[in-house]
Amino acid sequence: MSDASPSSLSPSRHPWWPLLLVGAGAWLLRVAGFFHRGGALGYPVDYDEGVYFSAAALLSQGVLPYRDYFFVHPPGLAVLLSPLAALSRVFDSATAFTVVRWFIPVLGALSTVLSGRIAQERWGMRAGLVAALVYAVYPEAAATERGPFLEPLLNLTCLGMAWVWLRPGGDGVARRQDGWVGVLLATACAIKLTAGVWVLAAVWARGAAGEWRRVVRVVGAAVGAGLLWVGPFFALAPGPMFDGLLRFQLMRPPDGELERWRRLLSMLGEGHVGVSVLSMLGLLVVLVRARRKEAVAERLFAGAWLLTCVTFLASKSYWGQYNASLAPATAVLAGLGASLLFAWAETRSRAVAAFVTGVVGIAALSPLPASLRGANQKDRGLLALGNSIRAGVPADSALCVFEPSWGIVAGRLPGIPKGAPVLVDPYGLMLHDALGGTERFASAAAAFEDERSQRTMLPLLARCDVLVLNGRGEWQLSTASERWIHEHFSQDGPLWRSTSSD
Repeated sequence: MSDASPSSLSPSRHPWWPLLLVGAGAWLLRVAGFFHRGGALGYPVDYDEGVYFSAAALLSQGVLPYRDYFFVHPPGLAVLLSPLAALSRVFDSATAFTVVRWFIPVLGALSTVLSGRIAQERWGMRAGLVAALVYAVYPEAAATERGPFLEPLLNLTCLGMAWVWLRPGGDGVARRQDGWVGVLLATACAIKLTAGVWVLAAVWARGAAGEWRRVVRVVGAAVGAGLLWVGPFFALAPGPMFDGLLRFQLMRPPDGELERWRRLLSMLGEGHVGVSVLSMLGLLVVLVRARRKEAVAERLFAGAWLLTCVTFLASKSYWGQYNASLAPATAVLAGLGASLLFAWAETRSRAVAAFVTGVVGIAALSPLPASLRGANQKDRGLLALGNSIRAGVPADSALCVFEPSWGIVAGRLPGIPKGAPVLVDPYGLMLHDALGGTERFASAAAAFEDERSQRTMLPLLARCDVLVLNGRGEWQLSTASERWIHEHFSQDGPLWRSTSSD
């Protein structure tokens, strides 16, 4: 059997155990970042992690995004993560966050196995192993799958959708598959709006095969499930939800890496070169097979990869962690590209086949050093700040921080105790206020210097007993706001205490 063509074995006859071993390795790579003195909280916590965890934890306590605070993301992650984040009601938020951080790597392991399984069922065992290895060591996937980012659940949902849709079956099975695929696509879009690229890729994958009835069923199921995801939140706060999900995203000033060529280098180079070569070979195979009716998997993953790259290049904001969204399509395409090399080598000698196998293995594992370096990062400053807050801020005092993780590590959530400002995403809130006029800003930093960005934040800060600014607060506050802080608060180490009651 050639690895270059779809496998002739029934999917049920393909062994799972090699992929499960790779999945176990992927899990170990991700949790390796927690094996040091600070544990899971000692690994650097990104701003976005604090936002997403806070949203999920507050949702479990009846504090809703859009209605109760400004939120610029769909509600999917907050809803799906809320059962685990609800542990903050029994323990403190630091403990709940630690549990979530240990849970997320499991999602990465599952995505690793699914990437391999999809390639294995289509193009053979070796292609499946390559796809699984690529996903397991993909640096940005490994990094984001150590915490509550959007990408871990997004990737697993998209891979689950693909695995369901690509399995064989008759008309009855196909109808059920299409229903589940629609639900999973809607769930992916409810996690992150850029998952819409998978919807477009799915339409092309089946539409090019003339299976328009299946496309209509999938789109119909996705629309229905999407209404269930957003409908309740929209009914409670239609204006704020529209502002957060659409107006803000369309009008926000540029931030992150602005140079397009640097973004492209981040996506294809800087530790990805070997994997990129394999995935490029996979894209060449797709070009050859694209017109074939049976090449559904090829079109689906090629379309998702290309559209994701275009989205990242066109987006106003871009950070390296976004590359984690490329991992599923890159891994499967790399498996397809490897299958081409294996098939070619089989027509030569055993020595050539062994050499090609070694080269492919090295290419697939080439991102491993970057992933290992990422696992070795430590952030002891956050733990020290958490200790300062625990020791210096009474439980009934209103604490305001410019990064939610600063409060989380101290066992505090924004908006708790009741009456304290619900500052889940100060960055998004202040940029949204800056967009209230007709002026458009060249960067987020320029927007924060505009006094309109301060109009909601300052009244909220006036309700705080203690502030934590650090670098982010100093960046987001204008010069006039910093003067106001000095007039109404006194500095006590990393804490700023209100003087209004003196």
